[in-house]
Amino acid sequence: MKKNSYVGVVDKIRVINMFPDTKIRFTLHSSEDINCIVRKKELANLILFLDEGKYEVSVHGHYNSRNQLVIEKFFVRNPDSFIREFVLKPLKSIA
Repeated sequence: MKKNSYVGVVDKIRVINMFPDTKIRFTLHSSEDINCIVRKKELANLILFLDEGKYEVSVHGHYNSRNQLVIEKFFVRNPDSFIREFVLKPLKSIA
């Protein structure tokens, strides 16, 4: 399975499912718009803290059959103090 990495701005965050299986989708504005999906509950909860159109993230994952990038790792590149405290600290404990 080919791994892909992109850097872009997170936008259009939507909760598709929380129970029983977590599924969050968002659009990553990079050189092209990439539809992303997050299935890991820990990552999904952290992405929900991000304001749309504000944070630049680095994402790593693979494409599924629906041409969505399934996120395995992400990192916020321009965190403010809130994101440093409530997203990046918890991320260190699960990454």
